[in-house]
Amino acid sequence: MSFDDLHLDRPPVPRRAPARSATSRWVILGAGTIIAGALLTLWWMARAQSAPAPLAPTSASEAARAPVRPLPQPMELPKLADSDAMLRELFATLSKSPLLARVLVQGDVARVATLTVVQIGDGKTPAVPLAALRSPDRVTIDATTGRPDPASYARWNVLVRSLSAVNATDAAQVYVNVKPLFDEAYRELGYPDGDFDQAIIRAIRMLKATPDLTTDPILLKRPSYFEHDDAALRSLPPVQKQLLLLGPDHRRQVIAWLNQFARTLELKID
Repeated sequence: MSFDDLHLDRPPVPRRAPARSATSRWVILGAGTIIAGALLTLWWMARAQSAPAPLAPTSASEAARAPVRPLPQPMELPKLADSDAMLRELFATLSKSPLLARVLVQGDVARVATLTVVQIGDGKTPAVPLAALRSPDRVTIDATTGRPDPASYARWNVLVRSLSAVNATDAAQVYVNVKPLFDEAYRELGYPDGDFDQAIIRAIRMLKATPDLTTDPILLKRPSYFEHDDAALRSLPPVQKQLLLLGPDHRRQVIAWLNQFARTLELKID
């Protein structure tokens, strides 16, 4: 059994289906959602009416007060239950990415993304919704040091690059355009105010609270799983434990992108 197939904070449970790496799903979902967002932007540009350009600030003080968050652009959204068809159409006509194909083929894309963000904000590892996105490569542990082999972090290279390459401002524009879909899915989960911004804030705060370790963590081998040697790390929320396995460079790139995304949306995450 591989390390990624196990929760770090508890002994293994009876096997029903292979567990999935929460961090990989989060990164993949982030990349897939952003790619879908970029496609939505292209789709809107081809079909929506042009919105009047905002007037430029006339003074330095006005520029300082000007909002950063993009305004929603005029576009007709499908119903939440019908939004998958639009995303699949956009992917099929405008993108050949197999990564996004895996996200879209599962169905209920907006609801799955919403649930994943909510669970991350709760510190949980959402294993079920994105099971099809499991990476074929697993983390390996150095037998001498008990630390993850740094070479195994390379399995996240493509995913992290996919996220980092996306312009956070463009992603924010797409988000505000389709936010009503996420708000509706958020209300369905029992949040009557339905402001999905709050779920994003909680999720980013949870991920940012992951310790920025100066060295890779030591992992102790148990009969069928690994756990952190450091008691403080063992007490972390599951999603933070998994984020540690992304590797320090990748973690910082993801957090840097999330910071920029939040700033563009004027979300208070600090």
